[in-house]
Amino acid sequence: MTNLENLDLSGCLNLVGLPSSIGNVTNLKKLFLSVALPYSMTAKYLYGCSSLLELPSSIGNMTNLENLDLKGCSSLVELPYSIGNITNLETLDLDGCSSLVELPSSIGNLHNLKQLNLKNCSTLMALPVNINMKSLVKLDLSFCSVLKSFPEISTNISFLGIIGTAIEEIPTSIRSRSRLDTLDMSYSENLRKSHHAFDLITNLHLSDTGIQEISPLVKEMSRLQTLVINGCMDLVSLPQLPDSLEFMHVENCKSLERLDCSFYRTKLSDLRFVNCLKLNQEPVDLIVKTSTEKYAVFPGETVPAYFSYRATGSSVSMKLNGLDARFPTSLRFKACLLLVTNPDDDEPAAWYRSDISYCINGKLRDVGVFPAYTHIWDPLRPRSEHLVVIEFEETVTSPELVFEFRFKKENWEFKECGLRPLESLALSC
Repeated sequence: MTNLENLDLSGCLNLVGLPSSIGNVTNLKKLFLSVALPYSMTAKYLYGCSSLLELPSSIGNMTNLENLDLKGCSSLVELPYSIGNITNLETLDLDGCSSLVELPSSIGNLHNLKQLNLKNCSTLMALPVNINMKSLVKLDLSFCSVLKSFPEISTNISFLGIIGTAIEEIPTSIRSRSRLDTLDMSYSENLRKSHHAFDLITNLHLSDTGIQEISPLVKEMSRLQTLVINGCMDLVSLPQLPDSLEFMHVENCKSLERLDCSFYRTKLSDLRFVNCLKLNQEPVDLIVKTSTEKYAVFPGETVPAYFSYRATGSSVSMKLNGLDARFPTSLRFKACLLLVTNPDDDEPAAWYRSDISYCINGKLRDVGVFPAYTHIWDPLRPRSEHLVVIEFEETVTSPELVFEFRFKKENWEFKECGLRPLESLALSC
């Protein structure tokens, strides 16, 4: 099949090898031996070519190949040296190749390679010294848990992911990577040693560490956009955070009690404190006052008094008095929703692709969904009642308003809801 350009063998669980004659398919541009990604990074890859042991050396004859996808080939121990002959290769995806110990040095010959994905290659010990191909713009080493040495990377690199690796220090040479706009890394207690890279770090992760506090140096990370803290059981407080922060996901930190008093001045897109059951009234007040573009999620047993209008169930009403404007008019509101689950459920349903919507005077409005976080692919998993705070703008056509909220997730329902108008209006029930 010498004219074949696309061969997709994704999910062939029992495929052990490819015939050497596949090297004759010299016009092939895309070869997929990959996997459908699971919802959770902790889940096993279920649909990859997980029995594939090796690739034939003849694969080096496919000089027109542009995309080689081996995602989830968990039995693949090595790549053939001839892979360096595929000089037109632009994307090499080895995500989840958990038996891969090293890469052949010939990979340095892939001068057109733009993206190299080695995420979840959990036994990868080191990288070839000549991996700094001039075309490489994206290198993802996330969750290569035994990898200790910082890679020699292209000066054209724009994305570098080293979350979940054993790399604890970033060399000063990183400053010469002027095109680097995304740097994902794990928090280290040796953070001070990488002070020269603080203004390059965009995503910072802490997971399952025994730390009790995070260094106040974090506030100096002027480009930090995402902070993910998961399973830090001894973490008691959070320091002042940089104004650049957009997304904050804190989960399963059972000792967390305090937030810095400046916290509410940070404007975020998403704010999540899931299963952080020790948060007391002071940090809850800070979270409630924090402006979010999408959601704030945190544990709670009742809607806070901050919300002027509260009701049991999923609907709340209000009456606008003294509004010096003609209808229709646009107003902003902040709503708080108490979500509870059936106490008989051993494992409450995760909030993945779960829609929140509301009706105002009979008109349905969609607020949006709780998406999985891009880097960890995990949905929210509250184990008990949680509060969700949202902000939205609504065109008001009448002084008498009735809001009814809805949540599409089995075994979860609204126990209470509350509203606070963000405009200064004279209001009454």
